[in-house]
Amino acid sequence: MPDELFHPLDLDDALEEAERAGGRAAVVGLLQEALDDPRAKGDEALPEYLDELIDQLTELKRYPEAIEATYRLIGVDESARLEELGAIAHLHALNGDRAQARELLEELRGQAEPLDALMNTLVLAGELDDPETAVRWLAEDLRRGVSEGWDPDLVLIHRGHFRRLGGSDARLEALVADYLPPVEQRGTKRLPTGPRFTHPGTDRLEIERQMRADLSARILTPEGDLIPWPPERNDPCWCGSGAKYKKCCGRPTV
Repeated sequence: MPDELFHPLDLDDALEEAERAGGRAAVVGLLQEALDDPRAKGDEALPEYLDELIDQLTELKRYPEAIEATYRLIGVDESARLEELGAIAHLHALNGDRAQARELLEELRGQAEPLDALMNTLVLAGELDDPETAVRWLAEDLRRGVSEGWDPDLVLIHRGHFRRLGGSDARLEALVADYLPPVEQRGTKRLPTGPRFTHPGTDRLEIERQMRADLSARILTPEGDLIPWPPERNDPCWCGSGAKYKKCCGRPTV
């Protein structure tokens, strides 16, 4: 591979060419070759391109390889360990390894950050088809959220999934209702309570960092619309660049 792709590792243009020439499989081949190259060792962009490799392998349903790449990502970015272990559980579930997926989700119970834990619970309800246990976990997390003073919007998200999956607990509903701040309404829709940043902002990366630090934050567009955060990884980025969120402000290196 040409030296120009390294120091620092920059594969964006080469990946676009590979996709045009050979589709997703060619993109995977290029990523694997570059990431295995000794010249890429220690590069700060490694997590970003490993993440891209995982996405591509997942789209191709090459789940065992995606799991291997995710463990490799943990090896170069230990801070992402709990989040990525949840992703590995999801990949096991997609691959039909139900027992392994469930065992890993149970091991992660109580360790992951609330939003990552919610994603794990939804895997349990969805791919593993166990809504009853998911409802029990959501009830436990709602009680924990109230006792630990979670952001009200995060509590609302958990309650929404609790109800969606068939959860019903009058005492829990009353506990959550007492915890939440007074409702600001536009019609019947509850508006977010957290800080709001004007889009476009003067420093979108600084806005992104603040949004990551406060799950109740929202982007307020010039039209007066509130953009919820976090966006899905494959959604258009909130900043208006036209790129996917994971390729823009949601990059691990931000």
